[in-house]
Amino acid sequence: LLYTIKFEYLGSVMEVLGPILAGGHASSAIVAGHYAGLWSVLHEHPNKKWSIAELAEAADCKERWVKEWVGVLASSRVLSLDEEMMVSCKPSVASKLITSSEMLHFFKSLEFMFDKEDKIGACFKKDGPLGCGYSDFPNFQEWMAGWTNCRNENQNFPLGFIKLIGDGVHEALERGISVLEPGCGKARHVSEIAARYPNSHFTCFDIDPETLEENREGLKKSGMTNIEFVLGDFCNMPVEWNNRFDYVMIFDCMHDLPFPSKAMAGLKGVLKESGVVTMVDIDTSSNMVKQIKKPVSTCLYNISLHHCMSVSLSSGGVGVGTCWGVELAQEMLQEAGWAESEIRVITGPIPNHAVYVMTKGNGLKC
Repeated sequence: LLYTIKFEYLGSVMEVLGPILAGGHASSAIVAGHYAGLWSVLHEHPNKKWSIAELAEAADCKERWVKEWVGVLASSRVLSLDEEMMVSCKPSVASKLITSSEMLHFFKSLEFMFDKEDKIGACFKKDGPLGCGYSDFPNFQEWMAGWTNCRNENQNFPLGFIKLIGDGVHEALERGISVLEPGCGKARHVSEIAARYPNSHFTCFDIDPETLEENREGLKKSGMTNIEFVLGDFCNMPVEWNNRFDYVMIFDCMHDLPFPSKAMAGLKGVLKESGVVTMVDIDTSSNMVKQIKKPVSTCLYNISLHHCMSVSLSSGGVGVGTCWGVELAQEMLQEAGWAESEIRVITGPIPNHAVYVMTKGNGLKC
């Protein structure tokens, strides 16, 4: 009787928790398969049925390890395993788990989260830390760079992006203008834009000195001369930058800042009399009840819980988080001095992202 009661209890609970538990373990195995090179092999041979030994050989892996891996992912229906122990993977699945797929990078985000649950849990407590800071995430920059590379490759970056925003930015970059990129990270965006527009000069800053030094070394090897990297704080930009730049481009960093409203307030000041700011950020709703109806929200809120909100709060910031939303972003931009008529929001062309275009004066149109 006790066994029956326990079983019935677990059955009802596991309708909700079971798939989540299985998905967590499957996610870990999916990432392991990426590093083992198994997804690339499966993608290159669509609809092929493999013995475990054949699959292991094709990926230059040990058979015993591949067998256990197949056990995890066949149990979760990511792979198929028939009665003859032949393994297969639907092409639609394998294509989402190769390096050029954004889906894989969402799985890989778990790498900088799962070893910090005790620290994150402590931050919940009233007497606990404010949050986990950037130093707690030594592999975040590398993950972000990988995601950026993937997204850029899929979105015809930079030309596709520059032409999407319009406002004369493409033509101005061709002529040659002065550009600022706050929060440049590993310089994945600026390196591509600066190569495409050699007549323009790019000033890029970040708070991480080690990343900046890596960027400078990479710049030397590339031979490019139109980029400079400087240490800087987005919330406290130097007064000598006032009225200096024609174009400011911001990618995926505003919601991480301790005080995004302060950074927004400084944007008009660094622009010349006429100029443009573009801000690429996550496309969500500020209304949580509305946002949670979108399946991707589980990932976005969890990345925020572990990193984006956390790093902002750790420095005494407001912690708007990944899912701060288009509504709040527009409200904050207006509070920072941008008139409603000066703000455009583009959603749709870049998956999961909104592009905010702020125009000062006549913008960059001739």
